[in-house]
Amino acid sequence: MMDSLTRVPLSQQAAEALLDAIGSGRWEVGEQLPGELALAGELKVSRSTIREAIRQLAARGVLTSRQGIGVFVTSATPTDGWDRLARLGAIAEVVQVRIAIESRAAALAAAEHDGSDAETIRRALAERNAMAARAAPGELAQADIAFHRAVVAAARNELLLALFDSLRPRLVASMGGLLEIMDVTEHDAHEHTAIVEAIFARRADRAEALTRGHLLGLADALRRRS
Repeated sequence: MMDSLTRVPLSQQAAEALLDAIGSGRWEVGEQLPGELALAGELKVSRSTIREAIRQLAARGVLTSRQGIGVFVTSATPTDGWDRLARLGAIAEVVQVRIAIESRAAALAAAEHDGSDAETIRRALAERNAMAARAAPGELAQADIAFHRAVVAAARNELLLALFDSLRPRLVASMGGLLEIMDVTEHDAHEHTAIVEAIFARRADRAEALTRGHLLGLADALRRRS
């Protein structure tokens, strides 16, 4: 008996076409791909199909999207199967640790911060949100973790800050990996801004809830990718 036939989605076909082109050397690692419209015209598919194909290859570690700039090649070899699941699992574990540290730190920062802390947080937030529109994942990860460290420092708890700092290299690496497979949206910037507003208003419960909600959102997004 013959095997049943299956129809391969256009987005998957487009993803494989792009992957073949990258593998053949048409675009090198670090090089920017043409725009969605040009790719759609070349492959004779819709822009939404190209967008989904790019998302699939980003999840496999081949492409990364830089908001407002374009799509870049990060690897010619996709991360699949158990390797991909292991990578997602490792990132998810770090996010869970961040929930425990940063949500409580936000509450403490709301109660304990002073004017100097507020200025440091405000500056770190501005740098982080500016990076979101133009930076590579590794650079944005550095700015993002620097912002969260400013919040932890404002909690005025030396042990909490020491724990955060001991984990910082892993936090940056994990955030960089997460940014390679997820889009950074304007909504994400709004979430960070809302956390800061709650801290400055000395609304400890709200600052803690917003931080927890933001990080749980990242964890949920990772689960959907696995």
